[in-house]
Amino acid sequence: MKHYNLFLAILAALFVAMVCSAGRPAGATVASAPAVDTFTYNLPCQVINIHSELPGKAILLLWLHGGVRHRAIHSYFTHPNHWDNCAADDSIVNYLNSHNIKAVALLPMCHRADAEGCIAWRDCYADVKVMIDEYVSRGLVDPARIYLAGSSDGGRGAWDYAAEHPEMFAAAISMSCEEPRMVSIPVYFFSTAAEGDCSGQVAVLQAQGATIVEYEYCREMGHGGDAARCTPQLLDRFFAHRK
Repeated sequence: MKHYNLFLAILAALFVAMVCSAGRPAGATVASAPAVDTFTYNLPCQVINIHSELPGKAILLLWLHGGVRHRAIHSYFTHPNHWDNCAADDSIVNYLNSHNIKAVALLPMCHRADAEGCIAWRDCYADVKVMIDEYVSRGLVDPARIYLAGSSDGGRGAWDYAAEHPEMFAAAISMSCEEPRMVSIPVYFFSTAAEGDCSGQVAVLQAQGATIVEYEYCREMGHGGDAARCTPQLLDRFFAHRK
């Protein structure tokens, strides 16, 4: 059994190394925590440094993955969807790289990532905040430019964080989720045919003062397909927000 567990650990490490080196633009360098041992990461976290050679403070992007409903034979460390749930995270990283923006992208892994039920990202907020606070306290990122995005269970987590911790974030993107909240920071919201049309809920919240900047029902798309809405034009508007 010990040899089997060692084999799984080696396999996981090799997989993470492959994920960390694949599909990222030339201006982005990737470190898989805890390799970056000068920081505190209370959750497994992929760290993507984008144009770190540029002067000044970086912006910070927090990406929250969705649930994959895998158990038993799939270690949550080795399932690729935990690092790249719906391609929206790659779209955002590619945008930051192509626009020569200095940024740090944090892609933490929820400690319940292999749960059969829904992931509750609000349960991870304290651990996520430790990561963000370290980057801020060391003067590496601009505290007025911390952004939040997620899909599926991560989209629900984005709503939770935006609603419950508005002092932390400049703006948020929630995708493939059907549970909008009352928020005071700008939120860009998308749902697909899998989740249903949330136009009525959005209209009620906006009438009550919610700062939902944009909502689109992507009726022709399945769950996760709304990643295509992370266009450069939308991201221009998204990253223009500051606290």
